[in-house]
Amino acid sequence: MSERDARTLDTSLEHVWEKIRRVSDALLRLREENKALKERVATLEAEDAQLQNELQKQRQDAERLQKEFTKLQSNGSSFVTPEEKEELKTKLKVLISKINARL
Repeated sequence: MSERDARTLDTSLEHVWEKIRRVSDALLRLREENKALKERVATLEAEDAQLQNELQKQRQDAERLQKEFTKLQSNGSSFVTPEEKEELKTKLKVLISKINARL
């Protein structure tokens, strides 16, 4: 092998090793990013489960209150004034919009 061929081979090997190093660095970086993303997904899934539980409890409370309200109305008693009724509607709309915003 001539000296020129040896230099060409050395240059080619240097280029190949440089490419291997870059691929290795990219692989390590992507593995780290993947790990971070998996942790973020786990956090978001736990947060979602918590919010779903909270939403379910609030729905149950709303159903219970609706049943109580219906029962009181069927008895002929009106325990809230029209102004209070409107205020309750407003509060419920705000609560529903907050719940929807979190979902």
